[in-house]
Amino acid sequence: MIAYITMTKGTRTGEAFQLDPKKENRMGRGLDCQIVLADPLCSRVHAIIELDDGRWTIRDNESLNGTFVNEQKIDEAMLIDGCNFKVGSAVFDFHVGSRPPATMIAAEPPYNLTQTIIQDAQMGIRETNVLALGPLADSPLVQNLMLLHQLSIRLLGCAEPDEVIRVSLDLAKELTGASLVGFLWLDDVGNLTPKFVLPEQDADEIQLSDSLTTKVCQERRAVWISNHQGRNISDSLTHYADAICAPMLSAGNLLGALHVYLNRGRFRPEHFDFVMSLAAITAVALARAFRERSLETDYKRLKEKSAGSDELIGESPPMKELKTKIDRLGRTTGCVLIRGESGTGKELVARALHRASVRADRPMLSVNCAAIPADLMESQLFGHKAGSFTSADRDHLGYFQQADGGTLFLDEAGEMTLEGQAKLLRILEGHPFLPVGGTQQIKVDVRVIAATNQDLQSYVRERKFREDLYYRLSVFELHLPALRERGDDIARLIDFFLDHFRRQHGRTALGMSDAARNKLLGYHWPGNVRQLRNVMDSAVVLADGNQIEVGDLGLRDAGAAAGGVELETLRLEDWERKLIKEALSRTRGNVPDAAKLLGIGRATLYRKIEDYKD
Repeated sequence: MIAYITMTKGTRTGEAFQLDPKKENRMGRGLDCQIVLADPLCSRVHAIIELDDGRWTIRDNESLNGTFVNEQKIDEAMLIDGCNFKVGSAVFDFHVGSRPPATMIAAEPPYNLTQTIIQDAQMGIRETNVLALGPLADSPLVQNLMLLHQLSIRLLGCAEPDEVIRVSLDLAKELTGASLVGFLWLDDVGNLTPKFVLPEQDADEIQLSDSLTTKVCQERRAVWISNHQGRNISDSLTHYADAICAPMLSAGNLLGALHVYLNRGRFRPEHFDFVMSLAAITAVALARAFRERSLETDYKRLKEKSAGSDELIGESPPMKELKTKIDRLGRTTGCVLIRGESGTGKELVARALHRASVRADRPMLSVNCAAIPADLMESQLFGHKAGSFTSADRDHLGYFQQADGGTLFLDEAGEMTLEGQAKLLRILEGHPFLPVGGTQQIKVDVRVIAATNQDLQSYVRERKFREDLYYRLSVFELHLPALRERGDDIARLIDFFLDHFRRQHGRTALGMSDAARNKLLGYHWPGNVRQLRNVMDSAVVLADGNQIEVGDLGLRDAGAAAGGVELETLRLEDWERKLIKEALSRTRGNVPDAAKLLGIGRATLYRKIEDYKD
């Protein structure tokens, strides 16, 4: 005997649902229910119908509005043929018979079938962008919008493309009562081929004719096909009575097509409308999942190529103290000024502060102020409007707007122009600012972390830096130790960089001689960690044998102290000037190469050359 329920009042009046005697038949608004009801008065799982010891029973699942059998509120009751029950605002009749109602069955399709397109509709970029819900507006089943809304929320949490497709296929199969649903994508020759099919064993049965492929792929049209007896079967889907195929479009690009098939019976117009909307929503979610996967892959590849690390490497006392301060300052909201020699890892510390803050899930932008020309400083930091200066052919969002809600790291903050410093001070005081050429003030919420290897106090005395801005930036101050002050950390960094560059350059068996290691451990590292990184990168590439030798290290002792000669002066400025001259001499005036030898940035070297001009 077959048990089924028929809706006599509600959004799907006249529709019958066959009950499965082998498992619980859940009813409610949730997408995981066997009978999904687009009814705001229903709970997510409102009631459960099951066969228990030969008797059909209905059980209320602690719903908000209750379950009623023959107008009596129940916790659990037995169902008999002809009784009625109410779930939410929907009313059902319960029946037991030898065969389901006529609306659920159809005669076996004849062998000789041809396809008739009952309906087709254009699906373009405009419809995709608005979720193609236009057809539903005039449908008697507007309540299906609730299901689409629930689907949209669920798809937001799907990070993998396969998960997006499977969730959508499950809903399409459940709502339309389809015998088979599938996602097809374009192969290399432009044919739609099955990617995911439910049930999986029926994947070989999905074949779309050339003419329908053209209509779906090239004309971007959703089609509803009905098979009936005829003479020409060249374009037939002989296994099915009805089929709906809707293209999945994102930004005008075809990602694939959603197919829904019935063995017997006919789809209804609202099914066609629903499949179109489902395909549009799924396409948007699928495109987003593809983008996220691509970005994640690119990020991993870039991370593998970079010798940087998300963690601060080092267990020396100065590094332990630094890590402790980072944990404390990360939870604060004030500005942080990071000070230290060039190459000590100021940006890495800034990123550690960002990860330890409540803004960790928001963007962090890094800006090297020394690399921005003075006349473009304001434009780059605060943005500009089209036409505000000669080359401003379009509006530009400044770094502060791009980092809104997150963190902005200003490296070499001492190189900012005085005009830029004035605007920065206003932002830090909570005031809005005007982009260059703008008339509407903009307010942002940005945490600023600044860094410098200069003595900002001397800049203040020389009136190169605003005193009020200095005190605002240095609410909290971190001093980074030079590499020569970090003891055993040098050995840890040597091992880290050696392992990284061996893998990057395909020399996994390469080792290092004791003499070379001792040379590195005893070196004074004027360029700090950046210089060590460059030395290890060069040594792995240049080593002839299976070991890195002293001659492969490329260390250049430009200072007289390295040879034991008496020091002429202890002024850092004098030694810096000598080192720059020596580096430029060895590279024959090539500034980028000289910057690599010195272990500093190219923009920093250009600025120092300008400062030390006689």
